[in-house]
Amino acid sequence: MAAKSDISITKEALAEIYAHAAREYPRECCGIVFGPRASTDANRVLVCKNIQDELHVEDPQMFQRDAHTAFNFEAGDLLKLNKSLRGDEPARIIYHSHPDSGHTREDGAYFSAVEYLVVDVRPNGAHHAAQFAWDPEQKQYLEVRRYA
Repeated sequence: MAAKSDISITKEALAEIYAHAAREYPRECCGIVFGPRASTDANRVLVCKNIQDELHVEDPQMFQRDAHTAFNFEAGDLLKLNKSLRGDEPARIIYHSHPDSGHTREDGAYFSAVEYLVVDVRPNGAHHAAQFAWDPEQKQYLEVRRYA
């Protein structure tokens, strides 16, 4: 059984994510998309703060990459994500951008209960993204959807 997903990001939420990626460029942006438990829509975006630069400055040995190539959520955003998983509007997708990467691969996971969206962003903005879901057979995240 290959990875598949019924969850999709609404057009409005995707526009908000793309705008966030463009604002943060050339740093990676990050955030969470929530959706009603009874629906397949991911429609409410929580723009989060990428604290990777701060972590890198505090401990460059442990956090070798800065926010140009990595992201990390602050504790309050992680708490909101965790709490949502028990509610009526759980986190459906975690997103982040890859500035100037030329690809949109999934490169790490915070929670296996959610899917991931990787946004390709350039100096002229964000124009496409790829969504990834867990494949239990291959024990990894695989691409399930592309967005223009």
